[in-house]
Amino acid sequence: MKYVTLRTFLAAILTTAVLTAGVVSVRAEDKKPDQPKPANKKETSGFFPFVGVVKAVDVAKKTITLPGAKGKPDRVFHVIDTTKLQNDGKAIKLEDIQPGQQVGGRAKQSPEGKNEASTVNIQPKKAPKP
Repeated sequence: MKYVTLRTFLAAILTTAVLTAGVVSVRAEDKKPDQPKPANKKETSGFFPFVGVVKAVDVAKKTITLPGAKGKPDRVFHVIDTTKLQNDGKAIKLEDIQPGQQVGGRAKQSPEGKNEASTVNIQPKKAPKP
């Protein structure tokens, strides 16, 4: 009697081991090989976001200047022909942007090293907290 239950128990363990190994090997084959992920999105697309309060607008040079971080120089963004300027979803002109307004957008560095704005959005003023 002990021999029969031991034999049944060993058969069950062996069957479970064989089935589990088969499932694991099938899953390993289904898995796609790891593809290297880009280290940084900035390196892949070239675009980067910007946000800040407008310090100066030069319509003649087509630039918008935002203050830099502590100890850093001001950030100058060049407005090119393809730049989309918007205020509340409506198209505007560079002349409509005034110092003191909060803006945000996307820019890309040109081969010459200039920051060229792709989009510039005037952001609504935040309501003061009570």
